[in-house]
Amino acid sequence: MREPHTTLRVGNTRQRAGKWGDREASILDAAWDLIAERGFEAMTMADVAKAVGLSEGSLYNYVPSKRDLAIRVAERWFQNQSVSLADTLSALSSTREKLYLLVHRHMMMILDQPELFLMWIREVRATDAYQTSSSRDIFRSYTGLLRETLRLGKTAGEIQTLLSDDMARDMIYGGAEHIAWTAIVQKRAADLKDGKAARHLSETYWRALGNTSGTSTDNTNAATLARIEKKLDRLA
Repeated sequence: MREPHTTLRVGNTRQRAGKWGDREASILDAAWDLIAERGFEAMTMADVAKAVGLSEGSLYNYVPSKRDLAIRVAERWFQNQSVSLADTLSALSSTREKLYLLVHRHMMMILDQPELFLMWIREVRATDAYQTSSSRDIFRSYTGLLRETLRLGKTAGEIQTLLSDDMARDMIYGGAEHIAWTAIVQKRAADLKDGKAARHLSETYWRALGNTSGTSTDNTNAATLARIEKKLDRLA
């Protein structure tokens, strides 16, 4: 499914309606469809130009390079995802359900658009320029929804962890990415699309991060110690 072209704001990051208006939107839409269908490496700028009714030379007046096109497509993807997620998160009150939503949506992004995700990893996130790029700012706005969910959970006493926000983010999204991509490689992606795997994963994270897990462990240890002491008393 193609990501709609919209004007939106995520945090301090703004997506333009298009420097060239509808023409830019049509170029990004065409690139999206071609990448999803063929993969980024197989797509050519000539393919994009043909899809939007331009000569290849004219296309370069709008997009200076194939990699720049990849960046624009990826940035719009994550911006749109951020806005959609923020709207849904605002309707949820439970940190537990928010965590599930974030894990599920992240996995579905990869499962539904594996070629787009592969392009994002190879052409955008893995480059030397990424650390100081607008792409990193946009991705941090996207992952910031998870960090804010964890922060609110800590404030409410629902979450207790020694992990930094960045470590928790890497654990949660890193695990989701690994599971989703492994399923794609093993050609069993359809098995994960019912949401059960995301639920199981988010519940595992919840138990690891949840404040109640520590209480449960403490109570279990206390009960075990009490039984040992009783046995020792009988032996004395």
